[in-house]
Amino acid sequence: MYTIGIFRDSSQPVLDYTKKFVRLGHEVTLLQVGEVDSELTNMDAFIIEESAVTDLACICKNILELRMRSNKLIWVLLIDNDEEAKTKKKIYLQLDADGVSVYEEEFVLQFSNILKRIENKEYPTHSQTTSSTAPLLELLPENLSVLREGKVEISLTKLEFKVLELLIDKHDKALTYEEIYQHIWSNESAEKKEYRVSNIMFHLRGKIEEDPTTPKFIKTVRTIGYKLALDQQVNRLGMNKA
Repeated sequence: MYTIGIFRDSSQPVLDYTKKFVRLGHEVTLLQVGEVDSELTNMDAFIIEESAVTDLACICKNILELRMRSNKLIWVLLIDNDEEAKTKKKIYLQLDADGVSVYEEEFVLQFSNILKRIENKEYPTHSQTTSSTAPLLELLPENLSVLREGKVEISLTKLEFKVLELLIDKHDKALTYEEIYQHIWSNESAEKKEYRVSNIMFHLRGKIEEDPTTPKFIKTVRTIGYKLALDQQVNRLGMNKA
């Protein structure tokens, strides 16, 4: 059914859940933590296992590299559910991981169900693709907000509004991390530019997407950055030149 790549430290024992994936008909490929290469294009989803020897920086690097190369489902499995785990979860989600959890018995079924939903959304029915008269997104600069599909007005921060304005101006064109960073922060220097861009995209998706785990608007473009995918005309109320 699906090919799932699992990043696991070689010293880590094989957990029972991988066998359950196989019994459900999935193909499981074990990958070495920290090694992300072009062969990963054949995977449908990724799981990154935390271990006693994989540190926070290593997993963060894995997430960033995977997200640059793929828009596939990325999940992190934690060892413990403690106070430190809460901080790690927030960091991993900010880096664009789709989910973070401590392994439980129900995890295999939950993960399989998410994969099925993603597949169904990638191939919508005719009724789902029929366009409505309302534009998908309307920027409302006087309110510092965006109107989604003519129904829901969503408040944005100044930075979120600024980056969404750029995405709308260049909609359906892939923008690099560098282009987005320069538009928001100009010549301000920073070591972790991709992290800062991923972080603001994470928060923006959380506001404008109905389901941030399978974004409809803000798409990750492998090895490049992001683009805004729109099928209908984009309106920018109050921004037309006289």
